[in-house]
Amino acid sequence: MMLPPQLAPWSAWLALLPFDLVAPLGEMLLRLQPLVGRMAGVAASDDDIAVGVGSIARRGPYERLLLSEWAVFDAAPDEFIRRAAANELLFSAPEPQVQRRARVCVALFDAGPEQLGEPRLVQIALFILLARRAQLDGASFEWGILQTPGPLHADCDLHALERLMKARTVTRVGSAERDGWNRYLAQVDLLADVWQVDGPDAGLLHRMTARASIEQPLLDERLQVTITQQGTARRLMLDLPDPASAVRLLRHPASARIDKVRDRMGGRDTPSLKHAPIFSLGAHSVVTARADGGCLYFQVPDAAREGLVASRRQRAPKKGTVIGLTALGGTVSCSKNRVWFNQFYGAFHARECPLPPPEQFTAPRGTGQRLPTFHINTHDTGGRIFVLDAGGRLVCWSAVSTADANTVFEVIATGVVGVVQTRDKLVWARIEDSCTRLECYRDGAVNPREAFIFSGLSTRVLFGDTSAGTEPRSWRIAASIKDTSWLLGQGKEQCNVEIDDGATVIGVTRSEPADWAELALLVLDPSRRCVELRGETQRRVVLTTTAPIAQITLDPASDRLCWILSGTHELFVRSLHEEQALLHVIPDGVPDAH
Repeated sequence: MMLPPQLAPWSAWLALLPFDLVAPLGEMLLRLQPLVGRMAGVAASDDDIAVGVGSIARRGPYERLLLSEWAVFDAAPDEFIRRAAANELLFSAPEPQVQRRARVCVALFDAGPEQLGEPRLVQIALFILLARRAQLDGASFEWGILQTPGPLHADCDLHALERLMKARTVTRVGSAERDGWNRYLAQVDLLADVWQVDGPDAGLLHRMTARASIEQPLLDERLQVTITQQGTARRLMLDLPDPASAVRLLRHPASARIDKVRDRMGGRDTPSLKHAPIFSLGAHSVVTARADGGCLYFQVPDAAREGLVASRRQRAPKKGTVIGLTALGGTVSCSKNRVWFNQFYGAFHARECPLPPPEQFTAPRGTGQRLPTFHINTHDTGGRIFVLDAGGRLVCWSAVSTADANTVFEVIATGVVGVVQTRDKLVWARIEDSCTRLECYRDGAVNPREAFIFSGLSTRVLFGDTSAGTEPRSWRIAASIKDTSWLLGQGKEQCNVEIDDGATVIGVTRSEPADWAELALLVLDPSRRCVELRGETQRRVVLTTTAPIAQITLDPASDRLCWILSGTHELFVRSLHEEQALLHVIPDGVPDAH
């Protein structure tokens, strides 16, 4: 998230919020921060013994005169007298008495009826300010609820904010609760910085460094915040966010957000987590599947854009189960004996045909599985739809024109372990006679006219940018040759990369944008929160996320990344070698995404 510079100190907490809620909470932080100040400190006592020589001064007793000055006295007595008269003699001085800072900051919040509603927004802001202030001074931050005396909480992350918001109660703080906290605080560090955050009429604790009183005036829509420290009270009339934003901030807990998203899995603007997004040729758009069988189509802007982004929605086909989705939103669906082609332009518009026999085409088992699908439309030969089936066959349906009802089916290749579509060709790798062959379809020719063979069996082949040349040997590829070993090559350049930590290989590219950079694999680590580039000699993190990544795609031609987060179903698009997101989509009905 790209935050304004003045909000950068609290980025760790603001990044947990939706982008449109950062500004309302950030404004409250900026208004309250001057009232909070630095950590409280205690000056060293007068009888403290200096640890040692800490500085050099021009005044002091002569028993602390530096040896170099005594040397001047022996060598040049007149110069010594002149320097003494001019206060130029140097004396050793003790270490200055430094104020000792508190090493613990304790914040106790009132969760009773007087602090329900808008005052809880101030509590969120004070929680963040006090936690950050403690971090800056190297102190620990601990917090608790005034209604429940007992052990303090030491965490200050998203879950801590959730527990603070969920701790609301109708019970007021009484003498029993105050006595309980007084006994507990008596055991805390004597230098602890203790904050009491409550209403104006609450009782005071015995140990209290500062107090923040939050009050809602009757004839004012603003909140009055009074912070008292060292006998000095400072007041602030704090403007509140708009009602919609205030409600969303108060209902921030991630559990409610996740439940809300799961309830809307069939929502018309919610990407599915089961299927990877697909880039169009040139990566100017991206299409994602929906759980109901439909899809969402997004344009990728050249400049960054966040928030609610308009999408082109496409409904699920009326017949059959979807088994394939193309980069422009065309879908292939099938039943036990029929195949339907939906939302295709050209010769395949609203076309259907018999399902090929199992020995020629293996449909995915069960619902929800998708096969790699590609559409090539040419004026001379009509349209062709290629599908890599569940048995490793690359098959093709071809149609001459929309007027011709006949659809020709044929098996193009078997043992296929990787396939990619570029602007002018379809490229695939297949296993034959203990070798891996690279082949392609171009210019309307189904039978490959060119092939490149390298020895060894590959269980998976990934293609990088294939625009460097027309010959297959010039294409950038990565082939898995063993369980953990990958062979990377382009032309005469070759290297081996080991992926032995369970990471998922996403694609093949170069470690830097320059052509001279080494070949590298793009991988998603086992925690699914970190994306790395791993080459033969280099390893670099390119992306980290707070939530696990459900699906991620690399466009081999443009080096653009698209990923979808688990839980919130947020979709992001950015360049591999740049940090700023080009597109950030918050799904419909998920206001608390982050």
